[in-house]
Amino acid sequence: MQLDFAFQSALAKYRILSNTITPRPIAWVSSTNDEGVVNLAPFSFFGVVSSSPPIFSLCFGAKSDGSPKDTLANLRATKKATINLVMVDAIPMLEQSASELESTKSEASTFGIPLKALDASYPPIVEGVKVAYFCELREVLDFGGAERTALLEAKSCYIDDVIYKDDLRFMPPHLGRVGKYYLQVSELIDPKI
Repeated sequence: MQLDFAFQSALAKYRILSNTITPRPIAWVSSTNDEGVVNLAPFSFFGVVSSSPPIFSLCFGAKSDGSPKDTLANLRATKKATINLVMVDAIPMLEQSASELESTKSEASTFGIPLKALDASYPPIVEGVKVAYFCELREVLDFGGAERTALLEAKSCYIDDVIYKDDLRFMPPHLGRVGKYYLQVSELIDPKI
């Protein structure tokens, strides 16, 4: 079956991509607005674009009323965000933080999600995460549809001492998305070529 994207609805395109480009890593992004309110939101359309400099992409839809999502509005205002990588035990909090709240309300405060300030220059990390990236906005791309893609440059990262190795060959407990489901990646396959 060959499907022409020109004749597919936005939902059909989303379903095709979200079920075939897998597992998709999840960015749990903390950002702050001008008043210092911490926004916390999950993104599964997230990926690495470049390693040097370290650049990530985040894909944004709109709120139900058509306005920009709080994370995108905050990025445009402050130019900073922290990308937290999600672990399986955080799924209930992650799901709660996907709720659409007013921009004056913090998902972390509303749902009791503990945060921890590591770098005063950036939004806090979610307490207990093993990996986080402290990022600055490089650019917001508009491809002509309803979505926007932000490019974020990681300026530094946090790696929990529990998983850190000096040779940098550590493996955090990865969690990704396959369609609407979560997948915990736990087995490594050595290609031995």
